[in-house]
Parts: sequence; structure tokens; C-alpha cells
Amino acid sequence: MTDNWEQTNKISMTVQSAEMHVPSLAGGRHLLLSCRLVNIARGNCRLEVHPTLNDEASENMLHIPVDRPVMRGVLHVAPDLFAKMSTDVMRSSSRPVNIVVTLADALAVNIAGDLRIDQETSIKVADASFVFSMK
Repeated sequence: MTDNWEQTNKISMTVQSAEMHVPSLAGGRHLLLSCRLVNIARGNCRLEVHPTLNDEASENMLHIPVDRPVMRGVLHVAPDLFAKMSTDVMRSSSRPVNIVVTLADALAVNIAGDLRIDQETSIKVADASFVFSMK
């Protein structure tokens, strides 16, 4: 491992698989995206994307365990964006969907992509961008 650490507040990932979860007949649904991390070595992320409901106050968070290389994230997006994302993920071409999550706080990562955290961490997500390839 190297001692050359830099701070980053962005985590890049590519979607490997996507599922639509409908937990009940009463309604509600969310996308569950299994992603491979791009700028952090040997890592994955299970990202839940939920449509926001009327005046729902929901936090966008990323949880990073210290003992496993699998992050868990929850994002809440506007209903029209959720519908568009659901359609676009299903129609996605052979190139994967790219996601960049911007964190409220920075993380230490070295040039090899190793992430340094001393304990289990939850960080607020400030923003996220999605890139869907066009044919």
C-alpha cells in the first residue's frame, strides 16, 4: 500500500445489473442497482433508487462498512426522473450505465484506488449524475 492519499468526494460506478422491486400490492417500488466501483479498487455498491413522494423528506445516503467491500446507497429522485431512469435502464445498450455520486464529505483514496476508513461510515449524498449511452 502507498502512503500517497488524496481526498475525493466523488465515487464513480457502472451498473452491472438492475432490478425493479415492488415490495407490496399496496404500492411503492424502487430500483435496485448492483454496481462496480470505478475509482475505488475491488469494490461494489448496492444502490437503491426510490421515487420521492409528496413532500417526503428523505436523505440520500451512502453506507460504507469497514469489513466488506460492498457499499450500500439510497437515493431519492423526482417521480418523473425515476420513471425515465426505469425505462432507460431497461433499454440500456451494451455499454453500462455510469453513475457518479457526489458526497457531502470527502474520503481518502490512494493512487491504487484503496479506500481508507477506520470505522463503519455513513455519508450524506449531495448529488448524483447518471449517464445512459445512446445507440
